[in-house]
Amino acid sequence: MISRYHVRCPGCDEVFIARIGAQPTDLTKFYVPCPHCQLPIRGRMTGQELDDHRVILDGDLVSEAEASTNAPVVTIDPFVPSRYGADSLDGLGTFPTMTLMHLLEDRMLDFMEDSGHASEAIDSLWVPTEMLFEYYLDENWSMFARVANKRLEIQRIGTSRHDRSRLAYHALGVATVTIVGQTGERGKLVFDRFTRKHLAAIRQESHRALLRARDAESASLERDVFGVMGHFVDNYPSWSMGRLVRYVDASTLTDLTLFRDEFTLVRDLYQQGFELACKCLWILLATQNTVKRGDPNSFGEIHPAIVPTNKRPKNLTQFDKLPNAYKLAYSGQVPGWDGLSSLLDNKRRNTIGHASVRHDLRSGRIVTDKDQSGISYLDFLNEVLGVYEALCSLMQIVRLVRVAASPDFTVNRPNAAVYRSHRRFTPPPCRTSRVR
Repeated sequence: MISRYHVRCPGCDEVFIARIGAQPTDLTKFYVPCPHCQLPIRGRMTGQELDDHRVILDGDLVSEAEASTNAPVVTIDPFVPSRYGADSLDGLGTFPTMTLMHLLEDRMLDFMEDSGHASEAIDSLWVPTEMLFEYYLDENWSMFARVANKRLEIQRIGTSRHDRSRLAYHALGVATVTIVGQTGERGKLVFDRFTRKHLAAIRQESHRALLRARDAESASLERDVFGVMGHFVDNYPSWSMGRLVRYVDASTLTDLTLFRDEFTLVRDLYQQGFELACKCLWILLATQNTVKRGDPNSFGEIHPAIVPTNKRPKNLTQFDKLPNAYKLAYSGQVPGWDGLSSLLDNKRRNTIGHASVRHDLRSGRIVTDKDQSGISYLDFLNEVLGVYEALCSLMQIVRLVRVAASPDFTVNRPNAAVYRSHRRFTPPPCRTSRVR
C-alpha cells in the first residue's frame, strides 16, 4: 500500500508530495528527504490493521488545495529499498514490488519464501520456544513438560539434562535456522565442523575436565546468548531487509537506500551480539587444541600473523583476555571456522562501534569522522544478520559443552546424529503476503 501526503517542510517551508509505502507494523521509524532543501523529515508508522494504521510526520500536513500543481514528488518505502530523489512510481527504486522483481529476478520466489518462513517462525514458533527455553534455564521441569506437551505437542521428554537440552535446543534450532534462512551456510558449516572435533575431543579426560571446570561460565553464556537472541527476534523488522544483500549483486544496490531511522536500536543489537559471540570462541579453540595437541590449553607454535609475539596465549585464560580481532584470527585458522570471521567482521565492528558513528540521513550511509564514505544502511543490516547467524550456531555449540559437562554424561552414550541440532525439518507455511 502506498499513501500520498502533501507535506510542508519544517525547514524551508516549501510544500512537496510524499508517496510513502506502508505495511502492518507495531512501530517503524523512517524519514523522508525534502526535495527542496534535502532536510531529512522524520516519521513514524504504527498499526497492524488498515483501520488503525497511522503515519505521523514531523513536517506539517497540508491540504491538496494548498499544494502547487507542480509540487515535487518523493517516493520512499521503509520496507523496501528506494532510490534517493525518486519522484515517480517508474523505474528502479520507486514502486516496491517492481523494485524487488528487478533486483531479484529469478531469485524472487526464494527470497519471498525465505522472508515468509522467517516471519512465520517468529509469529508461530518463537513464543512457545522462548517459553520452553526460559523454563529450561530456570530448571522448572513441570512447566517445561507442560509447554512441550501443550504448546509444541511433544510427548516424550526424558528426565536427564541431555534429554531436556536436546528437546529445548532442537526447538530453538528449528526457529532460529528458519529465521536465518537459506543463506545461512556459514553458520551451519561452523557448527558441523565443530561437532566432528567435539566428538573427538570429549573422549579425552583433560577436555572433559576443562568443560566441567568452566560449566558455570558456559551456563552464563547460555543464558546471555539466549537473551540477546531474543532481543534480535523482538526487533526483527528493523534488520530483516539485510537479507536482500545476500540475494543480489552488491552493484545493483548502489543507488538504493532503505529509509529507516532505527540506527541506534540496531547498532546496539549488533554490538551486544558481536561481543557476546566473541566470548564463546574459547570453546572452539579449546576443542581444536585438544584434538591437535591433546591439551585444551595448548596453542602450539603456529599463531596468526596479526597476533604480536608478546600477545600469543599460552592457555585459555590468556586467550580470554585477547582483543576480539585476535580471537577471530585464531578461530579463522581452522578450516570451516573461517566463516565466523566473515560473519563477525572486526573491521566493520570498529567502524560501527566508533564513538563518532552516525547514520547520515542525507546520504543514507553509516559514517564516522574518520570514514566519511562509510557503508550503506543495507550493508549494515546485512552485518547485523551475520551476527545473528553466528549467535545461532554458537548457541548450539554452547549446548554441546554443557551436556558434556553434566553429571549424567557418558562418553559412549552420544553419537554424531544425537549432537546434530541443525536437522532437516519442514519450515512453517510461507505467508508470502508478508513480503510485497
